[in-house]
Amino acid sequence: MYRVLAWIIAAPLYLLSLLPLRVHYLFSDIIRFLLQRVLKYRRKVIDINLKAALPEADAAARKKIAADYYEYLADVICEMVWSMTRSGRHIACKGFYRVDPEGEKVMNEAYRTSPSVMVLLAHTGNWELASDVPYYMQDPAFSSDDMTVAYQTLHSKLSEQLFLILRRVRLPKEGGLVPSHKVLRYMLQNRGRRRMYFFISDQYPYGGVSKTTKFLGLDTEWAFGGESVARKLHLPVLYVYLDRVRRGEYVIKISQICSDASLCREGEITQAYSALLEKDILSRNENWLWSHRRWKNILNYKI
Repeated sequence: MYRVLAWIIAAPLYLLSLLPLRVHYLFSDIIRFLLQRVLKYRRKVIDINLKAALPEADAAARKKIAADYYEYLADVICEMVWSMTRSGRHIACKGFYRVDPEGEKVMNEAYRTSPSVMVLLAHTGNWELASDVPYYMQDPAFSSDDMTVAYQTLHSKLSEQLFLILRRVRLPKEGGLVPSHKVLRYMLQNRGRRRMYFFISDQYPYGGVSKTTKFLGLDTEWAFGGESVARKLHLPVLYVYLDRVRRGEYVIKISQICSDASLCREGEITQAYSALLEKDILSRNENWLWSHRRWKNILNYKI
């Protein structure tokens, strides 16, 4: 039943996606106004996060970051709908996303010389389109069929089904999406296949083992799955930052955290990841999901 309801919701979005991108950006301007001015979507959460994580920013600066963030969030929503009926090749031809040349070398080299590769990314840029990364490269050593994205299952069954429908537009049905709690088993079963494993690692850890680092000046808990799996399987670990240069233009920047995770001390990879992400957020404040309740362990979001 939930799957049927999800398709009923998704069907109009597919039709809407056929419109040109410039029309979607007109919708984005309207959505931004509604989110920011009318609904005031998670405004308290955003304010609490900004005040705690960027204490040097005064009220005027935080207001500007919040306004830019609403624009960014609305664009991500509309770009995702637009992409539902566009192939990765089409998106690449539009110049929408491109991979930094040095980053492309890093990613290709890791894939060619390793049994598989662990890729850690965050809610930056338009993370929903990151699975098309081979199309954004000049000479990719792998294809989207070689990619697996680990994801956290949702509590709502309807939301879960809708999420799977929208995500599978961009990924192969077999092995493209794997729940994070099943990804180790999947990787062990596919040890003979060279693959790129993508983990969005800046979510609040719901259960399981976590690690704490100082991030944006705050004691921050991180899901430990990506590092743990990489250490068990001796994988190289890459960090990917999705930089939003301007509306409709994103650059993927890639760096290597380590060549063999088993040689790193426990928590070392998570520490390196959090430091790299912090640096990128500070360079472009609005380009991160500030409306998440990221610091449930120390901040009171019920105020």
